[in-house]
Amino acid sequence: MRFLSILLLFVYLKATTPFIEEPLVYIDKTSCAELLNKRDPSSQINVYIPSIPYSYVSRLVNGTLLRVKDNEDGLEYMLAREIKQIDDLTYDVFLKKGIKFQDGTNFNANSVVHNFKHFIAHPFTYTNIHNTLIEVKKLDEFSVRFFLNSPYGMFLNDLASINIYSDEYLEKFSWMGGATGDSMIEPGPYGLGPYILKEGFATGRKQTNEIILEANPYYYEEGKPYINSIKIFTEISSNEALRRVLGENPTLDIAPIPFNKKIETVLSSESKLITIPSMHNYTIYFNMINPNSLFAKEEYRKAVVKAIDQDNLLNFVYKKEGKLSPSAASANFTAIAKLKSSLKPQSYSLSKEEKNELFTLLNGTTFKVLTQDRFMFLWKGIEYQLKEYGVSLDYTITKSEKVIYENLLTNHDNPKDWDILTWGNDDWYGNHPWTLFFTYNEGSEWSMIRDDPIMKELITEFFRVKTGSPKYDELVKKIVLHASKKAYLLPVPSPNLVLAVNKEVSYTPSSSAIMPLWDAKISSLHRSVRKGGYPNECKKPFLPIRLKDE
Repeated sequence: MRFLSILLLFVYLKATTPFIEEPLVYIDKTSCAELLNKRDPSSQINVYIPSIPYSYVSRLVNGTLLRVKDNEDGLEYMLAREIKQIDDLTYDVFLKKGIKFQDGTNFNANSVVHNFKHFIAHPFTYTNIHNTLIEVKKLDEFSVRFFLNSPYGMFLNDLASINIYSDEYLEKFSWMGGATGDSMIEPGPYGLGPYILKEGFATGRKQTNEIILEANPYYYEEGKPYINSIKIFTEISSNEALRRVLGENPTLDIAPIPFNKKIETVLSSESKLITIPSMHNYTIYFNMINPNSLFAKEEYRKAVVKAIDQDNLLNFVYKKEGKLSPSAASANFTAIAKLKSSLKPQSYSLSKEEKNELFTLLNGTTFKVLTQDRFMFLWKGIEYQLKEYGVSLDYTITKSEKVIYENLLTNHDNPKDWDILTWGNDDWYGNHPWTLFFTYNEGSEWSMIRDDPIMKELITEFFRVKTGSPKYDELVKKIVLHASKKAYLLPVPSPNLVLAVNKEVSYTPSSSAIMPLWDAKISSLHRSVRKGGYPNECKKPFLPIRLKDE
């Protein structure tokens, strides 16, 4: 099987890369030298995080009772060792012992009670926890009890997003929730995660261009993290990121790449290709808030959705790095995957009559598209299809997610003139379609929906039901069907995560919006610790690593 994979890859490279004359010799391993199992003070990696960096950074810096994990539940224990549901409104949480904050102070039940007192006063508002959680009481030194005012099936997922801060941090800044949650707004040893925020910050709507993290000496998993320092870049162009990860003297160690750059990654001297199916969403909004936008009219939204052939996007734009989806939510969510037998992706061949109808409606229209530059590969594919119907696209392109957030989250109060907005909506909630469904939550800054009592009732009920129950699955189906009927978002195939990773970095990416860099290691040949240049024999192509193949 391995020989066949190598042979097929060569045939593909030969067909698409004319300058390859002889069969390539592949290095069939993940690094050229032995991995370092002990943290070297000089070890450092550089990472590019263009979408929701505050979520990724928070999970490297902060501790939570539960943590996002690649499994069916999407969760694992972090600071908690056990959680028991007493009844519909009561949960007991039992804490791990011997954990310290990054400043060396002890973590215990008092820490949880203190943090949740601040959280309840200033919660995040992108779920329904701010209307449901009423109190947290200490039971003993390492257990607490949570009280809700109504059944809330998403409670455990929320616990994976509520950071636990030191007393010093809370006294200075309290909790600062709202539309984008919370994260550290000042560097310091304030958290419980594997890394300390040393320079910069990322809080949702705002972040610095560069963020530096340093290993937490008090981290509770002995020996981790294995890498001493991480430098994160949040605002560089896609072309610059490619140059830094694939160029002659690369300085980036981990970076997402456009799907059409896989071959260049395989052939690069110091990077390898890693791909994994993800639960990320390319969320493409229609501006239904601005009355001057044609997308305030349902017929135009439906027409554009109908005009886009997902099969063509998947084959020619995604280079098959993804999966057709029956909705705007990732097809890889467990709840969405269950629908594949009853709901088909909106991708089909239109009749000549249907095409004429679309042309009559859309011909001569121009839509204003606001997008990060990293999604232009997708928009060129969409633009090619829309041209058949006489549609033109007027782009506003930014390298900064801050610009996307500013235009999206203030659209209700001050409608903007964009017609379509693209957001890299990575799965920050843990294998749960709320990552996408919260855009249907009318009244939220994240939603463009108005006056839809049916969807409002569905979302209200969705909050109450137990995740994974038959009622939950039925509600997922109803929400997907109703959103599709109204064409609230533009569905596109669910993307794989495609990364260029330094050959001397051992890293297993997650399908969700968490980077488990506390498990990552470097080898003795990594540029941060090696003496001299990178050996020529290591510059041969590494066999691509594909994780979780179906």
